[in-house]
Amino acid sequence: MISKRLNKIVGFIDEGHDVADIGSDHGLVLLLLSKKGFKANVLGVENKQGPYENLSKTVKTINKPNFQCILGNGLENLTENYKTVILAGMGYSTIKSIIEANLDKIDFINTFIVDSHTNQDEIRRFFVNLGFNIVKEEIVYEDSIFYDLEKFQKSNVKKSYTDKELKYGPINLDKKTEEFKLKYNSKLLKCKEIIDKINNEKRITELKREIKEIEDILYEN
Repeated sequence: MISKRLNKIVGFIDEGHDVADIGSDHGLVLLLLSKKGFKANVLGVENKQGPYENLSKTVKTINKPNFQCILGNGLENLTENYKTVILAGMGYSTIKSIIEANLDKIDFINTFIVDSHTNQDEIRRFFVNLGFNIVKEEIVYEDSIFYDLEKFQKSNVKKSYTDKELKYGPINLDKKTEEFKLKYNSKLLKCKEIIDKINNEKRITELKREIKEIEDILYEN
């Protein structure tokens, strides 16, 4: 069964753009795109033999000429027709290293769809500094885990963001979905639990500041 998270990721993809899924694993994104009748080219990329073999099996099952896979590192084998890149299911440092290893590819990539499991604030800052705008965000809660999905896109007009927007996400702050509220209510409880267990005054002050910030976000009109 395809997860809610992967369905949301696929929903971020623009029709007509050739797509590269980096770290494709079993190729579930490719499988879902195939089932939806996606017409543009889709490339799954894996850098380890075992996962690549799993990916290759999925591509053979799909059996469509516009669905391909390669064994390679990150963005290095991407050609200029791949305007959309998916980086999902990995941490901030891995995503950052993949981009920085092939910064020249930024010249032709128009859209990044990102699901980072760590440091979402740094992810936003990183792509904004590369010249991308935040055009879509969604928090997905699945199997007791919160996933932050981001869509970054190039534009002739570069937006500026506050530190607060980079920390929580400008679209998240605007929409305040039930998943967003659930995530930050959970964080609120954890912060309060930690305060009750520590004696470090500096850390207590930091936590109180964060608690106030989250409460202001959740309960403001």
